[in-house]
Amino acid sequence: MSEAVAALRSGVTERVAGAQRRHRLPSLTIAVGRAGDPVAAASAGLADHATGRRAGSGTPYRIGSVTKTFTAALVLLLAERGLLDVDEPVRRYLPAAGERLGRARLRQLLAHSGGLQREVPLPAWVRFDGPEAGDLLAVLPAADLVDAPGARHHYSNLGYAVLGQVVQAVVGSRCEDLVDRELLAPLRLTATTWTQPADAAAGYRVDPYDDELHAEPVPDLRATGVSGQLWSTAEDLLRWAGALAGAAPQVLPDPVTAAMRTPQVMLDDSWTQGWGLGLCLTRHTGRVLAGHTGAIPGHLSALVLDPVTGTAVAALANATRGAPLVELATETLLEALEILDVEPGPPAGAARGRAGGTGEWAPEPAPPELAGVLGRWWVEGLETVVVWRDGVLHAWLAEQPEATHTRFAAEGADRFRAAEGRLAGEVLLVRRDAAGEVTELEWATYPHTRTPREQAGPG
Repeated sequence: MSEAVAALRSGVTERVAGAQRRHRLPSLTIAVGRAGDPVAAASAGLADHATGRRAGSGTPYRIGSVTKTFTAALVLLLAERGLLDVDEPVRRYLPAAGERLGRARLRQLLAHSGGLQREVPLPAWVRFDGPEAGDLLAVLPAADLVDAPGARHHYSNLGYAVLGQVVQAVVGSRCEDLVDRELLAPLRLTATTWTQPADAAAGYRVDPYDDELHAEPVPDLRATGVSGQLWSTAEDLLRWAGALAGAAPQVLPDPVTAAMRTPQVMLDDSWTQGWGLGLCLTRHTGRVLAGHTGAIPGHLSALVLDPVTGTAVAALANATRGAPLVELATETLLEALEILDVEPGPPAGAARGRAGGTGEWAPEPAPPELAGVLGRWWVEGLETVVVWRDGVLHAWLAEQPEATHTRFAAEGADRFRAAEGRLAGEVLLVRRDAAGEVTELEWATYPHTRTPREQAGPG
């Protein structure tokens, strides 16, 4: 074990012990990982005070609204496959939503800017079980709009419940079942479930005036479950964070994870916090961190990740209130980056193993026609590196690999388009001589050559 890792583990243990005691939490677990692999973890307190069972990084807690990150990823995965369009209004896929709610676009629901009221307009379910699908659909036309779609951010559990119904209408399967099949199974998130595991942490409300613990109910959110029903462990959440950072492109393609991390709406005038498609984005010390929090009776959760390095922190507690988990998780993440002096890894999705940090790397050679395309190219004194990774063409500036990483989509013979990253949307053309040998690349109309040369063009 390196000194840096030992120092991080000691620091996490100390932070968890202090926070569990200071905030009077029945139990607290915090885990740190990179690219899905655990680096440090610590727990304090009891997962179940009735039995005396202690908490650990493998203890399932209810993760509440962190569930939304799975729902958002699934919606975007379906969009990537052409099964739906996030820029279409809800009414195209779900006429039962009615005219008022139905004009909000799927993109706006994903970013909590659709203008929908926060909860389903059925007052009893807020404290108890959620509605069945038929009851949910029946009340959608009566749902209130707090503002025009797209006008501002307004967090809405109802919006995600609607997304779940859209998925079912489009695919014909429950959103929860698709999450299981498309995300949980291939990522081997075996401890992440829609129902309470037998070894789950018991949920408590800590009395504000003494140290008595009150057992909380376990509501079944039913048709609104895609907004907050899941249970998971710190270990599974680290693997999920790795996928969100681009470590498992075979499950979550780069366009999906990039869309989740692209700002859609800001929460403040100073642009310190905003929302992507399913992820909250926060600026800290020159970094843009992504993640989500969860709160449901008896449980609190937070997942925070640095997409550039793939470093992530999961924090879980079995208390209804009383702990600033997102602050604890963020402090732990920033400390981990400093202690480990983490060097940015390969750009997200460009050179990571196919198993999202949990399996073996397997080679996948480039097609023969790309043999003369790969390598180093120059344009106006800038060196560009072109590589083939995970079945996709990538490029970045040699002096700024993380900030300029670009993923291309093939559009035909010797023609590619920058799908995300630097010069996104621009076309890359492969130029060949009469013998078929590659002579230069033309990207965004700029000629790239194998050696530096004088070139003139607009800035």
